Amino acid sequence: MMKTKVAFFILFLSLCISAQTHRFIYDVEFRKDSTSQVTTQHNYHLDITGDDILYYSRDYFVADSLIKNNISFPADLKLSTSTILKHKKGISTFNEYDLLESTVLDLQTKDVQIWTLTNEKKQLDNLTLQKATTTWGGRNWIAWFAKEIHFQEGPYKFHGLPGMILEVFDDQNNYKFSLAKSENLKESAEDQIMEYAMEISIPVTWEKYKATKLKFYESPVGFMKNANGRSGSSDFFLNDGTVVSTANTREINERLRKNMKTFNNPIELDKLILYP
Repeated sequence: MMKTKVAFFILFLSLCISAQTHRFIYDVEFRKDSTSQVTTQHNYHLDITGDDILYYSRDYFVADSLIKNNISFPADLKLSTSTILKHKKGISTFNEYDLLESTVLDLQTKDVQIWTLTNEKKQLDNLTLQKATTTWGGRNWIAWFAKEIHFQEGPYKFHGLPGMILEVFDDQNNYKFSLAKSENLKESAEDQIMEYAMEISIPVTWEKYKATKLKFYESPVGFMKNANGRSGSSDFFLNDGTVVSTANTREINERLRKNMKTFNNPIELDKLILYP
């Protein structure tokens, strides 16, 4: 549920013009497995800094904060790092950075939603939200946006409405994005983990992207070793902290392959990759 902090933010948004970054934090509830009713929930940040728009998992923010403050990662911390999205305000070309562990793919996409505005409205404290619908990415979407917030942005790749998208969900209840909090940062948001990931990324076409994902699926451990020039016996870590060794290679391969095949319910259903 969107919290009252959203409305409170509007009261002084216009007074914070000097703020370098407007940060919108979304609760994202989704079904990783389309055949299951079980849902997962994560927080994502949408940072607007001048003309730069950045959308990413809060995990990156948490990890970067620990590093900057010289705090060791808790033993039970499991980072579920995911795709980073970047684009320019008013531009529909997105850079989609997909982390295959230590390999980062940079897929450039053109994404435009053709919205149908309805006359249906609802109140959220001092905000008037208007309903809009679209069919995009192989799903039917319903969005609620606020004209009082003048950014024509929203979570993930959703944008182009005459106001900020506070809530958007598909009609099959696979994904729901809800604005939970918003804040102004006095300085531009910087995250060294994401900056490094984008710096080492490899530009790919859709065909190359799909082929690489399928190659990764064949043997995740072998893919990671080849990508980083590791010897057959050297141990290394996954992004979630798991140590990969010769002894557990088969187990890790099976687990990663199973996860890729089972948790294969992308936001853009028309980009579903069928793993054998």
